[in-house]
Amino acid sequence: MATLARLYPILKQIGLDDGKANEFVDILEQSLKEGLATKEDLKDLEIRLVKWIIGLMIAQTSITIALLKLF
Repeated sequence: MATLARLYPILKQIGLDDGKANEFVDILEQSLKEGLATKEDLKDLEIRLVKWIIGLMIAQTSITIALLKLF
């Protein structure tokens, strides 16, 4: 990530040695990647939401038909 690459010289300026600066940037980069959703994650979410919406539409239609037959 470009932002993390700019962070490395700053860490060097404040007195961290190469190993510690690299380790810090690597840990920060890994933690940022873990929190991001991939395209596959978003596609799976979309599929699950569509299934829920279809299920709720069927349930709503069934309840409406049952109420219409009742009255």
